[in-house]
Amino acid sequence: MNYLNDKKTESFLDCFNYDLTQFFRDEYTEVESVETQATFMVINEKELDKPEFGIFNRLQFRIFYDKETITADNPVNVKFIADSYTPADIKNVADTIHEFFGLDDSGICATASIDTYSQNEYDLFWTIGDGESFISIEKSESEGLSLNILFYNNLTKPQVVDFPKY
Repeated sequence: MNYLNDKKTESFLDCFNYDLTQFFRDEYTEVESVETQATFMVINEKELDKPEFGIFNRLQFRIFYDKETITADNPVNVKFIADSYTPADIKNVADTIHEFFGLDDSGICATASIDTYSQNEYDLFWTIGDGESFISIEKSESEGLSLNILFYNNLTKPQVVDFPKY
């Protein structure tokens, strides 16, 4: 069983109930910011009205800004966080990702059983295309369970913005 929505799913991003492109038009909280010599990273979070895949109840956007050059291509990472889940829930998420992208990079999901997802720590990782984006399911005792989309901005189609004419 997987958690594909009833709506038409042409891409993995269609599996989500929440429209990720609307994140900054919605209410969110800045939870952390980190500055290094070259970059500035901001983490914004929101509670989801409806859990994604039935388990991920919080959503974070991590935006990285290059201090030297500001462009529209700033890396954006998406992190879904689950506070409550079962190994069967995690297997359903992995099976859904597998339907879109095939085996994870280590091949674990090909033979994964419920016991695999019962472990205290693991990291399933899918490389998308030629490394333009990455999707991972990470579970650790300290951080809990998360579904991560690294370089989410590379998975989205460019959007044309009509600016008002003055």
